[in-house]
Amino acid sequence: SPLLALGLFATWLAASCAGTEGGTTGTGGATGTGGATGTGGASGTGGTRATGGTAATGGAIGSGGAIGSGGRANNGGATGSGGRASTGGATGSGGRGGTTGGATGGASGSGGSSGGGACPTAGTLKAGDQTIMLTVGGMQRSALVHVPSSYNATTRMPVVFDFHGLGGMASQQRNLSGWAAHGDAEGFITVFPQGLPSDRPGWNAGGCCNTVADDVAFVRALLMELQSQGCIDSKRIHSSGCSNGGAMSYMLACNAADIIASVAPVDFDCVVGGMCNSCKPGRPITVVQFRGTNDSAVPYSGAMPNFTRWGTINMCSGTATTLASNQSCQTYPMCGGGEETILCSVQNGSHCGSYRSFMIPQVAWPILKAHPLP
Repeated sequence: SPLLALGLFATWLAASCAGTEGGTTGTGGATGTGGATGTGGASGTGGTRATGGTAATGGAIGSGGAIGSGGRANNGGATGSGGRASTGGATGSGGRGGTTGGATGGASGSGGSSGGGACPTAGTLKAGDQTIMLTVGGMQRSALVHVPSSYNATTRMPVVFDFHGLGGMASQQRNLSGWAAHGDAEGFITVFPQGLPSDRPGWNAGGCCNTVADDVAFVRALLMELQSQGCIDSKRIHSSGCSNGGAMSYMLACNAADIIASVAPVDFDCVVGGMCNSCKPGRPITVVQFRGTNDSAVPYSGAMPNFTRWGTINMCSGTATTLASNQSCQTYPMCGGGEETILCSVQNGSHCGSYRSFMIPQVAWPILKAHPLP
């Protein structure tokens, strides 16, 4: 795959779910003002990509993304949606949070509104970037973890998972999205999991982008590992990601609402292909989705059906109105459990190319953090 020089736009075209998602790069690009999103060149190891890719039958390619007419998604998570999250750590009010539990049941324990109170031991997690390796389902898996300098190993911190697009890399998503920098500013840990297989990494979230891995089980195991290494707020675990990575966030909302508090998918249709048509998360869960009006890989025409479907899933009532804090977003006035269902429309936004122009982490985070696990 060709890599392009810093500051230039290019198109990496492929047919039907080939290529790499990840957003635009280069000066003036939607994802940043300094050229490529990775330091010193192309964004991460997955290479640069340009917006406006040509849509191919069964798998549109644009902005490097290949998820095909919205990346059809099926209710394919191996784990069930039953079992609410625990309200605390596995070791009680003083222990490290343990919310992963089994596929259909949350972990036990109660620990108060912040997922278990202070942590009794420091653990091994340190400020800065580090890689976690573990084996899930007989497969070697990894994730890049960014811990802000404000982490003190005894005060529990929220976590945001951020999933790369099809063909992307964890390091690429870290550089692209801006979630790590916002975690530094706001005081939360960001986790960038790495998808499989190695030749075209993605997430088992249905449609064109199925993989051999059980990625819901991977996230559960990864969260358990984080809890064993660091001081994690088990009630404030959130998820985002673009395109096939957005599909993974929807998959977690549908199949892991016992451990995931809220989600912010970017540029993906979970109604197209049917995953969200049969989604039963077991409880209303806050969803704030971001959609670009000029997205050539996942057409904006699917945004409203997606928004309406989640209004039904979350038992919302009333007519959607403009969000008071952002005129580009609309929200239902009331949803079940006090959760929120929001659609933010990025005018002229391209596929995975609006992170910095629209300041997606800055818009999403106040909404996500307001909705911990019940």
